[in-house]
Amino acid sequence: MILIADSGATKTHWVLLNKGIVELEIYSKGFNPYYYKASEFTESLLNEFKGKVSYHDISSVFFYAAGCSSKANAEIIRSTLGRIFINAKIEAHHDLYGAALALLGNEKGIACILGTGSNSCLWDGQSIIHNVPSLGYLLGDEGGGTYIGKLLVREILIGIADKEVSDLFYQSVNLNFSSVLDRIYKEPNPNQFLSQQSKFLREYIDHDYCRGIIYRSFNDFVDVQLFKYPGVKTLPACFTGSVAANFQDILKDVLETRGIQMGKVNKEPMEGLIEYHRY
Repeated sequence: MILIADSGATKTHWVLLNKGIVELEIYSKGFNPYYYKASEFTESLLNEFKGKVSYHDISSVFFYAAGCSSKANAEIIRSTLGRIFINAKIEAHHDLYGAALALLGNEKGIACILGTGSNSCLWDGQSIIHNVPSLGYLLGDEGGGTYIGKLLVREILIGIADKEVSDLFYQSVNLNFSSVLDRIYKEPNPNQFLSQQSKFLREYIDHDYCRGIIYRSFNDFVDVQLFKYPGVKTLPACFTGSVAANFQDILKDVLETRGIQMGKVNKEPMEGLIEYHRY
């Protein structure tokens, strides 16, 4: 039996394959070594898998994760999983590699992640040949949920956002000006709070200001990420992630306006990863 995992900043999607058949799906806490301790991840896994999976029967684990771009972080994940699945061969890859496999397979193109965070790469059909660094939610993640949330919350706090949208926001989060700042600077995981605001924008997407935030965010992603790749206007740009899926109409409009061909859009890469590892 093999386990496949797609891990983002907020959750990890696990699928257990037994002779090519999906036997079990589990969601656990997301794990990024830059932000969370390995011990927290181990505890979460033991709680989620208890009574559902026989750890000793797993022969292989394929883990695709945000924050796995460095060898050091990949080793943290491999060693953490190895302590649980003691008989398994463990492979840890960057989530961008997994996204490219799921979206493009053996075809050439640009694979993109637009979820809580964002990333992209140029894929030659077998490997990543170019990647514009994403830099994470503090310095980058253009087009992702945290970036969208930062655009919205910043303009609300400094008083330049649409007043109706500002009032709706404060009602939605049940916080005031000061407590919003406390939530960002004094409480853990501010990236999750910020990324949650993409759901608020989706709820009020018919409002011109809300749509404008999404347009600006996607255009920033095109400028910072996609236009750095040679041949960007001759290759399909494929996307995975909740933000790409939830705002697909705006994404398509932005890409067409910028002369980029939009390819496949999936909310999650797991379907493609299952097909890849099934055979």
